Amino acid sequence: MRTRMQSMSCWIVLLGMSTATIDAAEPLDHEGVQTNVVEVRDVVVDFSQQVDVPALQSGAVAESNVQPNQFVHRNDVLGRLDSQALVIRRRAASLRYESAKLITSDDLELRFAETSLAEAEAELDASNATDQKFNGAVSSNQLRRMRLAVERARLEVARTKKEIRRAEIETQLAAADLALIDEELAQLNCVSPIDGVVLTVHREPGEWIAKGQPWVTVASAGELTLHALVDADELSPATCVGLDVSVHWGSEADGTAKMLAGKITSVDPTRLPGNRFRLHAEVQNRRQTHDGSVPPRTAIVPGSGHSVDQHWQLLPGAQVTLRIYRSRDEMAWRLGRDRSSFRGNLR
Repeated sequence: MRTRMQSMSCWIVLLGMSTATIDAAEPLDHEGVQTNVVEVRDVVVDFSQQVDVPALQSGAVAESNVQPNQFVHRNDVLGRLDSQALVIRRRAASLRYESAKLITSDDLELRFAETSLAEAEAELDASNATDQKFNGAVSSNQLRRMRLAVERARLEVARTKKEIRRAEIETQLAAADLALIDEELAQLNCVSPIDGVVLTVHREPGEWIAKGQPWVTVASAGELTLHALVDADELSPATCVGLDVSVHWGSEADGTAKMLAGKITSVDPTRLPGNRFRLHAEVQNRRQTHDGSVPPRTAIVPGSGHSVDQHWQLLPGAQVTLRIYRSRDEMAWRLGRDRSSFRGNLR
């Protein structure tokens, strides 16, 4: 009986020690609550978006407005192709447009034709009235000439209206030509589609570039993608999408430690050797001045109108540690699984 009691007491002590060991193995926050953080060091930091801005037309590069590592904003003009031929074409089209518009806006010829018609009709009406009052006072030949004069005046009015209508069409065609030329001129510009940093300038002034070839490569440094290899025994690939993460680098000892927050966005379906899998997380980057402080987004140098000299806190290629915060459901499941496994071993 004493032996059974001693065995029972030993089992209870071991169970208590095991439970304490499991609880202590889980990371704790400052309030003593389990955060259950999975730390990963096999992490690659990359740009979330990298764009090869192409040339929209073929031609010689006339201007290059950026250099590698320069920060640019969306819709900034990065470079221009030679536009001399198009400028000449636009000048000619502009003159045609002004000429046609001048005809449509000037009603002098129409007013002159309508006045001539009114005068001819008045003379014919007067002659008809005189001939009716005094039979034979106006000869038939004279009346015929007056009728023909009225008809010519009417035709002149119709011709003038037709010319004005033709000028209106010419104005619209010239405006369309101007719009097409303006579009071609706009396509001579290399415009950044995103806010980012210039990685490569593929063509310099004087070089030829064909339509569709990469001109400038721009990457979005405001948002970064983290590719991490994670042990499937530490984190379930089926439930980790959407979990919060934080990326850490630098040293707390010298005050260079920094952190950015983000979320897991996707998981590769392929399981890798060592029961590992690859996940991808997105984090929002921040800009800071060279003294390490983080300025507001609208920081402006007084009196200059230019942004404060800033650089990104985290750049691709940096060595970082990724911390993944398990969900509460998985934490509870893992804790229950570990305790059940321990009790099963004791039996």
